[in-house]
Amino acid sequence: MSLPNFEYRSPKSIEQAVALRQEYGDDALVMSGGLTAMILLRERLVKPRVVISLSEIPVLRRIDFSEQELRIGAAVTHSKVTSSAQVRNIAPILCEACGHVGSPAIRNMGTVGGSISHGDGASDTAPALLALDAEANVTGPAGERRIPLKDFFHGVFSTELDDNELLTDLCIPTPAVGTETRFMKYTNTSEEAFATVTVAISILRGKAGICTNVRIGLGSVAPIPMRAVEAENLLCGKVVTKELIKEAAIMAASEADPPSDAQASREYRRAMTAIWVRRVLEDIFLDKCDS
Repeated sequence: MSLPNFEYRSPKSIEQAVALRQEYGDDALVMSGGLTAMILLRERLVKPRVVISLSEIPVLRRIDFSEQELRIGAAVTHSKVTSSAQVRNIAPILCEACGHVGSPAIRNMGTVGGSISHGDGASDTAPALLALDAEANVTGPAGERRIPLKDFFHGVFSTELDDNELLTDLCIPTPAVGTETRFMKYTNTSEEAFATVTVAISILRGKAGICTNVRIGLGSVAPIPMRAVEAENLLCGKVVTKELIKEAAIMAASEADPPSDAQASREYRRAMTAIWVRRVLEDIFLDKCDS
């Protein structure tokens, strides 16, 4: 495998990484695990003057927990998330999502931050993070700022990050007591392939079974990872019935903007969105449901 010529820098702190990013601007390619970076370089889709690796910044490989939130460093691998007792206790759907990313080799190398930074609509982890109401903590020359993940994605390789900023953490608020979550990845090829549709749902029920909070994260059904906001609004504040679930599933599918590719057509993806949103909601809300 041949790669274009470039300088390689491996800063030891976030401050050094931000300074390099500012110095080189568009001539820099930032990488964490390096999976996507190697593809971009090998295919000559980018020809950077310098590659900035974040792999030697210890704070980016940490998982921290406080009473208020769980923080996952941008350079934490999918495998580490999957095996983390802290993450499993607070955000089990994120463990499940990371466990469905590609092959074991990809999970051992690829990082959560890398997956989110690329803004890929087929990301397995992004729908789970959206359902968890996560925020992206980013650092630039002006310091740190928080960006709700629902506002973070603009398109493939296009996010809310400014040119000189780096994603440093994913921050997940501690779920309210009684919160229920589900994750589902459906693919019509192999388990290691990109999903045809991914569904991640977080719900909270109040007295008399009324849905007081719901978030529906979707993947592979739009150019970016998305929340089915209209479907959420339909469910929230109501006692959820089978009929309401069907209506919410159809609405979620109507909000999607699926691609057509070799794996599935636009129409098939939209149909599968309605089916799997319905099934996941039924699994949460109903004791028994029809397939």
